[in-house]
Formats: sequence, C-alpha cells, structure tokens
Amino acid sequence: MTHGPQQIFGYSDRFAARPGQSLSFHISCENVDSYNASIVRLRHGFTGEAGPGFLEAEISSDIEGNYPGTRYTCQPGSYVEVPDEKGILDTLDGLSIEIDIFPTLPQGMRSGNFGAYHVTQNSFGSTSVFQALLGNWSGSTQEGYALILDEGRPAFIWSDGVETCRLCLDGPVQAHQWYRLAVRIPTGEGTIHLEQTPIRNVMNRCSDQATGFQAESASGEISERRFGSASPFRIGGLARRDGDRWLPTNTFNGKIGGITIKRGDSDATPQDLVAAWHFGRSARTDGLLLKEVIDESPNTLHGRCYNAPTRGVTGSNFAGLTDDFRLVPDEYDAIHFHDDDITDAQWPAAFTFEVPRDLSSGVYAAKLTSEHAEYYIPFFVRAGEKKAQIAVLFSTATYLAYGNDRIAFEANGAEIIVSRTPIIDRADLVLQDHPEFGRSCYEIHNDGTGVVFGSVRRPILTLQPKHRAWFQAEGVWGLPADLCIVHWLEMMDLGFDAITDEDLDREGYGLLQDYKVLITGSHPEYVTRNEIGAIDEFTSRGGRLMYLGGNGFFATVSYDPEEPSLMELRRSDGGTRPHQSPYGDQRHTTSGEIAGLWRNKGLPPQRLVGVGFAAQGFDKCTHYERLEDSHNPIARFVFEGIGVDEQIGAFGIMGGGAAGAEIDCYQPVLGSPPGALVIATSGPLSDAYLLAAEEVYESIPGIGGTEQPSVRSDIVLCPLHGGGAFFSVGSIAFTASLSHSGYDNNVARMTGNVLHRFLRPEPLDVTV
Repeated sequence: MTHGPQQIFGYSDRFAARPGQSLSFHISCENVDSYNASIVRLRHGFTGEAGPGFLEAEISSDIEGNYPGTRYTCQPGSYVEVPDEKGILDTLDGLSIEIDIFPTLPQGMRSGNFGAYHVTQNSFGSTSVFQALLGNWSGSTQEGYALILDEGRPAFIWSDGVETCRLCLDGPVQAHQWYRLAVRIPTGEGTIHLEQTPIRNVMNRCSDQATGFQAESASGEISERRFGSASPFRIGGLARRDGDRWLPTNTFNGKIGGITIKRGDSDATPQDLVAAWHFGRSARTDGLLLKEVIDESPNTLHGRCYNAPTRGVTGSNFAGLTDDFRLVPDEYDAIHFHDDDITDAQWPAAFTFEVPRDLSSGVYAAKLTSEHAEYYIPFFVRAGEKKAQIAVLFSTATYLAYGNDRIAFEANGAEIIVSRTPIIDRADLVLQDHPEFGRSCYEIHNDGTGVVFGSVRRPILTLQPKHRAWFQAEGVWGLPADLCIVHWLEMMDLGFDAITDEDLDREGYGLLQDYKVLITGSHPEYVTRNEIGAIDEFTSRGGRLMYLGGNGFFATVSYDPEEPSLMELRRSDGGTRPHQSPYGDQRHTTSGEIAGLWRNKGLPPQRLVGVGFAAQGFDKCTHYERLEDSHNPIARFVFEGIGVDEQIGAFGIMGGGAAGAEIDCYQPVLGSPPGALVIATSGPLSDAYLLAAEEVYESIPGIGGTEQPSVRSDIVLCPLHGGGAFFSVGSIAFTASLSHSGYDNNVARMTGNVLHRFLRPEPLDVTV
C-alpha cells in the first residue's frame, strides 16, 4: 500500500545517440509500485489552446513494458574520494595532518542578498553544523577519524572502540579567510595536538589589520586504542552507506588545499610522507583540471572528484597576478566544495535503449507513466548513414544552464524581472519538494557562490516537454520552444537531422559539411569556441544558416572532454550575468577558456549572424514592421505573400508577439556585415525592456524600451561570398508564433519562404 502523491523521475546518461548506439535510463519512483515505459517521438510541446497542443508519436521498441517502481536517493555534495586498497590511511598512529581551508559557510545558513536577482531565500535549508574536511569517519558505526568543522570550530574526532573522542578549538573560523589547520597524533598513548593559524592572502575578505585573527591551539590525551573504519577516505566530506552505494554526507562549503599527511613520532626523525595531494596539478598534457586528483607522495594515493567540485580556484598561495591555473599551478592548489553540488545522481540503470538502425533523426523521449504520474526523459537521435538536407542545432547547453531553475522561489527580484507576479508551473512546485536535484547555472549555492556546472545525469524537471516557464507567463522556453520548430518542419513535410551542442563542439565543421541549411533553436545563448568556428566555416563554404532565436552565441561554455554530459559555465565580471566568479576563478578547467561574453573575447555574435543581444523584457512581446531593405530585390523572396504594410507576428504563444523576451539588433560597430539587409524591426516595446548591461558603460537614465533606440529586435538577411547566407530574427519569442492559426500566418510564411530559398543552390544575389 503506497501513500502520498505518485512521482516518477529519471535521466539518461547523455543527450544524444546515433542508430546502433545505446542510451541508459536511470529511474526513481515515489509511491509507485510499478510504471510503464515506452519510447515516443516528440512533435510539439506547448499544451495550451493557442497552438497545436502537446503532440507525440509512439515508437515500437524493445524497452516497452512494465518495470518495478524503486526509489533511490539523490544526495548532493561534492567531494574527493581516495582509493586506499593497502589501508595506508586507516591507522592514526603517528600521523601529522596539515590542511589549508577557506570556509564559505562555516556556521548556520547563508544570509544576505546575492546576484543580479537579489537572491535572499534558500530552497535547500542547509544548516552546515557538521562539515568534514577529510577523513574516513563513519557516523553509523562511530569508527574511523575525521578533521571537521563543528559549528564553525575546527575539531578532530576519532574512536577508541568505546566512545567517540573529540578535540575541539574554542573559537570558530570566519568565512572567506584562509587558515592552516594541523593535527599531530602520537604513535601510542600520548598527547594529540590541534592548531589553526590564519594565513595572509590577497583573496581574504578582510585585511589582517581589520580582523586581528589570532592562532589557536588545543591538546588532549589519546589512548592506544584506535579503531579504523570501513568507510572510504574522502576530502571535502564523509560517506554514509545506502544499500550498495556510499553517498556523500557532512560535506564542506569552501576551499581546501595544501594537504600533506606524514607519519612519524619524533621531531628529530624525518617523517615519512604518506600523502600530498596537489589540487593545482594535472596529469594531462593540456593541464586541464578534471576529475583526477594527483597525490605527489610515493604512495600515489590519487583521488577522484565526485559531483564536480569547482577546481581552478585560487589557493592559499595565490599572488593575484596570474589568472591561468595552468601557468601557476602552485597558486591554484585548491578545490571549492559545495554541499549542494550534484552532477550525477548515480542511480542504477533501469533499462537501456539501443537506437534502431532505421530510426529517423529527431527529438524523442522515454515516456514513463503510472496511474497518477507521468515523466519524460527527452533525448536526441542523430543521423545514421542517410542524412537530410536540413540540420537543427538544439541548444542543449542552454537547456543545462537553465536546468531546474528555481529563481522564482528564491529571488526578491523575480517579480521585477517579469513585471508581474510569476506564474508557476506544476513541475516547479514539484522541484521545490526536491532540492536534491540541484540548481540551474543562474542560481547561487548555499554558500553564496554561483553555480558553474550543469549535467545531464540528474532529473531536470524544466526539460519536460510540457513545461511552461515562470518568466514567460506560462509560455514556452528551452526545449518546448524548440519543439515549435520541429512541428513547423513536420507541417512543411521537411525532414531534419538533430544535432546537439556537445556533438558540434566535439566534431566541428565535419558534422555540418553535408547539410544545405542549419537551423538554430530559439535560444542558443551558450556555445563553445568550437561551435562558433564550425558554423563560421559552414557559412563560408556555402552553407545557409537560419538563426531563429534571440540572445544567441552570447556566452562561453565548455564540455568536460572525458565526460561530455558535464557542462561548465563560469561568469566573468562584465556584461549581462546572474552572478560572477571571483577574480582568479574565471577560467574553465574543462577547456582553459576564460569565462565571459563572446563579444568581449573577439567573437561577437554580430559577426556570425548579423545581430547580437540588445535587451530583455518579459511583460509582453510585439510585432515586426518591414523596413526599406525589405524591398531590395535580393530580399524579395522573403516577403512573398506578405503585404507591404502588414505587421508581422502580432501574435504568438510567448507574450502575444513574435518579437520579444530576449532580443538582438543589428550593430555594425560590433561586426554586423556591411552587406547585411535589415529587413524588419520590432514594434513598440515597454520600459520593462532594458538595454543589455554590456551596453551600459555608466549608470545613466534612458535605457528602457520607450527611450532607447537600441532596445529593438531586427530581422537580418545577409548573402555571403561563396554562396552562403544567413537569416536572423533576433528574438526568442519568434518560434512561438509559427503555429498561429494553424501555421497560416505571416511568420510561418516568411520563415518558410527563407527555408525553401535557402535549400536552392543559387547564390542569394542571383534573382531566381
């Protein structure tokens, strides 16, 4: 007998697979004895009456059937685990441990006002009373040892077989201050010493003279009886048993580095080096700091990161002069751990789906249902041997960046952003009951630092195809918005091949070279350098690009080369951003790229697609009006069947118009090509639309939609040398207008005109 609401959650091991490849699906159920699984093709996402409604098609597959509903724990918290098969770290005898720490939430819950959205609330409810720095202590058996913070006070705990022993300092450490902790343990019965020493460092929040922090020490007696633990040795947290798994517990918030462990009793005798983990060094030739952690001792007790703690962060030796961890690894001997990091739920696979050889490319999902629950796990089937003429680039990096967004619940500025009370989707309420599924890259960790990793391997409720975004008055966003393109192509009987951001990043131009037309999604905001280069080469070699979105090709992301399901998104200190990484921490450890906007790194979107991010607003959208360039003979085909004075897109699922949400404009000063034709521009926008932060060099009035001429969306058509071309609409809301009146409207007509012309081989400067 089950009680409570039925819930099904899940994820796949990655976003996409080719025919013949397999995807694994990982499922957890609440109050569900069994569920049915099937594969469906996703055709359209928006469920409202303004469009075709939610559309799917069942696909016969081997995974169809009924499965037992098992519940698994998803436990956040990042850590390093050190395999120790020889038990070198098991015994305390004669150990001397030194460690540098930079606590960011040493006691209590966070307080303050964080980020661009003024985040003050916290959905996670972390108390941070007991935070482990390193050790193998088992809370269930009360065995092992650990160096911890107990309500902010450094402490060492161990077991003598009878009771838990503890040596604790009197004073708590302060947040955002480097300390060195040291523990010295005798070989037999004797005195144990614990001490902390403040470290002078340029990244300490306050100056030494302002704080006056003092060193502190304590000593106590320790018996010969010391009992080991079956728990694994971890840094940044401890382990607790959950069935066959060791889950994280008592995870630390802050940076750890400078760890050395030695063994030996006498000060007169050189101690043996047991372990010396260097968090700034990499065994890779490219110097990237990924999962593997190097131990420089003869014991080679190398560790591995779990749940993506943040590497490439400044350590206790940081001088403040160089911001590349590859150049000064000793200054980056630190890892930042968070108790709410989660990039892999580590649920066992419920079933595996091998993509049939004859399954066409497209957007699919594993559909999971019970009597009162439904859940979709979207995925993409890539092209097999036979390819279409059209490729659609799905913005999977942006999906991950927004994944599990809960800003509406935590930010004081949520109503200001949307100029109304946010309208919450049912999935958002479910997400509030499951903070363990993690945060979006727009949010703040429990300790006040920004989230910089997104991952496929956890339930992402905002990726549900029926989801409606709170900042769009229940309109479409992300995948549901891109499904508008999918159904539009279906209605025109035009097949396409699905491509994801990680595919294009990995394979480059070679993935695009066989296609005539590449269509983007509605919001390709986050892309890699390789993607920009591949698309640029595609259009330079005669390919045609249809950029059907807004705020595209805007900011830098990277993928872990060893685990492409993991995406990194750090924030620099310039331009539109929800938060920013501290100085020295702004370089991606998965690629070496410095964080930030592509326009600030020499690759503005205006060069690639003719328009770039200009403004955003979420009260309502507007229409487009034709401009003089629309009558140029080169652009005549775009407006076939559309009147000279006809307003374009004065309708749509998203805000009631085709132009809005996040919008781009033509800017020659940033690289919009001189041969580009600006064929339409947006109608009136309200002062809820504000000029993008990167365009505001000083805080001055006049940046709203009724005052600032740059607050607009432009539609641009540009023929290129070599036969290539691009068509850019500069609006996230655009695709949500395609289906109006059963696709019998001027947005669908104009976009269809462009696609049919782009499929023809003749260059655009030839009238055909």
